[in-house]
Amino acid sequence: MRYFEVKSPQWDAPAHWSGAYRASHRWHLPGVDCPRCGSWAGMGAYPSVDLSGVEEPVLAKVTGPTSFAEYMRLVSLVRPCLPSAIPIKGGSFFGPMVGTARGKFGPITCWPSWEVVLREDAVELLKAEELNGIIAVRMELKSRRSTTPALYELESRPLARLHPDCIGEWKTPPCDVCGRPEMFDLPPKRWLLRSSIPEGLDVFGLAGANPRVVSERFVEVLQRLGPADVTYRELPAAD
Repeated sequence: MRYFEVKSPQWDAPAHWSGAYRASHRWHLPGVDCPRCGSWAGMGAYPSVDLSGVEEPVLAKVTGPTSFAEYMRLVSLVRPCLPSAIPIKGGSFFGPMVGTARGKFGPITCWPSWEVVLREDAVELLKAEELNGIIAVRMELKSRRSTTPALYELESRPLARLHPDCIGEWKTPPCDVCGRPEMFDLPPKRWLLRSSIPEGLDVFGLAGANPRVVSERFVEVLQRLGPADVTYRELPAAD
């Protein structure tokens, strides 16, 4: 099986579609001022995670890094709501995106680079073709066009890893105080660690990195719906 990183096109590339949205997720875990590793916040969006049962107004606001004690308190509230496959990482977003949309959307949109959005018919086709690992959460968007199709954010859990040889010396070790995972600059030339690829899944994320990875089956199915304003960069795998 071949795998590809979904990317937004170059800024000067001709566009097929006019669709754009302005939206944010319902809940946000702030970053942390850690006494050992300093102030940090990562990225990650898990729209399928419902925090409506957590009575904590701080999580409904987008704020900067908070104190270590406050961060650990928030982590203790959020952790029971997260599946074990989702790591706790400061700066992460949860719940569906809420906002507005305009224009016409292609079958798949990638903007910004860490958000992948699918048109409703694309979600239906992926499920009809029985692709695995499709977690698509409907976005709560208002639009002036009554004919605008529903849009879904594609969730990609960080289940695979880049190969250590492509990361090199650019990594920062994990912190055993605040729980920060290993972090590194995304190398320009990158490939997957074969043993870490989740068997049978057609969508997944990468530990410590933002790219969303999809299988060649995913690419082939969506291309049946016509052109899209995304690019696919192949990620080879090595032992």
